[in-house]
Amino acid sequence: MRWPGLLLVVLSACTTEGDSSSSISVPLTSGTYAGTYAVPTVSDELTAAALFEVAEVHWTVIGSTVTLDYDLPEALVGGKVGVTLSGSTRGDDTALTLTGENGVGTCTASASIVSCSEDLQNLGTLPVDPSVIEAHATLDGHSVIDRTAVANLFGSDPIGIVRFDLTRPVVDDHGGGGGGGGGGGGGGND
Repeated sequence: MRWPGLLLVVLSACTTEGDSSSSISVPLTSGTYAGTYAVPTVSDELTAAALFEVAEVHWTVIGSTVTLDYDLPEALVGGKVGVTLSGSTRGDDTALTLTGENGVGTCTASASIVSCSEDLQNLGTLPVDPSVIEAHATLDGHSVIDRTAVANLFGSDPIGIVRFDLTRPVVDDHGGGGGGGGGGGGGGND
């Protein structure tokens, strides 16, 4: 069952948190940021259990192509499930639609927060491993019953919102180019 009105309400709440300004253009610079993933729920009791940390959200801009790439939280899906969505920008977009094998998302920015409302697909059978969800719930201090309910809801209707804060960049240590700190040597205590 789809909850488009609820998703809009959650998206609206997420994009204006801490700032009353209207949407601004989505960022045109690449980076890796700490983020969150929120699953819309119809029950107030599940709201706290429906918010998850995302260690790395990759926002890559090459020319006019923007790519959003991250792993859904293991605490939500019970294993490694990646999401990659891409789209074209004119350079001044206040809302940018990204698509891919994993579905579709619409990204907006407000102050330093980028929010992407997503309707996902082709994620495989979810949850991948329910015991992983239970273990994360215990470690994170959430009710196993509530986190399992959110995971089952997401597995049957994979919609949610990934958010990241441009003021919270993280170092991407997962290979590829770029890592390493930019040189500069060690201070020269010869």
